[in-house]
Amino acid sequence: MIEGVCSIPINLPFTRYNGSLKASAKVRNMVKELIREKRVELRVLLLAKTLSLACLVAAMRTMKKQTGRDSQKRKPSGEFLKWEDLAKMKYTWRVAMETLRIHPPVFGGFRKALKDIEYGGYLIPKGWQIFWVSPMTQMDTSIFPEPSKFDPSRFENQASVPPYSFVAFGGGPRICPGYEFARIETLVAIHYIIIHFTWKLCAETWKLCADNSFSRDPMPVPTQGLPIQLVPKKPF
Repeated sequence: MIEGVCSIPINLPFTRYNGSLKASAKVRNMVKELIREKRVELRVLLLAKTLSLACLVAAMRTMKKQTGRDSQKRKPSGEFLKWEDLAKMKYTWRVAMETLRIHPPVFGGFRKALKDIEYGGYLIPKGWQIFWVSPMTQMDTSIFPEPSKFDPSRFENQASVPPYSFVAFGGGPRICPGYEFARIETLVAIHYIIIHFTWKLCAETWKLCADNSFSRDPMPVPTQGLPIQLVPKKPF
């Protein structure tokens, strides 16, 4: 289903787009059945994976250098993170947002023009398919000075960031429904990995990068994933 997001929207048999529509219909039917079974206590959650391992690795690299920051404050033994703890991890989330700005989890997506649009001297007729691209705004020098520089302080005042300029989770009425869950998932993962582990890229990862072992669909991704080695700081 996910593979069809960036496919050519031509609904013909055996195409990726057609397969994606069929998979989407199956998922919807499954969800409807789950809802019927859980009318009293609904605990169904559909989540699109929004963060890649590369994003977490890049964020953890920055956090590891920032000793004493919010993600590195240990909880008493056996005590789990609470909502109040996550709310205090402002710097950690700024690091994650800056990582997502430079390396967005989704390259872009299709939209349909609801009316005639004039943009950059070109006329986009009503009904045309439009493909929006995340880096066009997230790497725009007029919005983010020195866009290639990793600088989490850009998000210290999120109100100053113009609307629809940070679109790692989309925006408007079609913003990712899993946005808040992804934020919690990211904060918890970074916290526990930094507290309990040291990590490094595996030797095979360096070799894959050196050999340029990437595939494109449509974004470049390592063909063998991104293997890393985690070493516990002390026994649990």
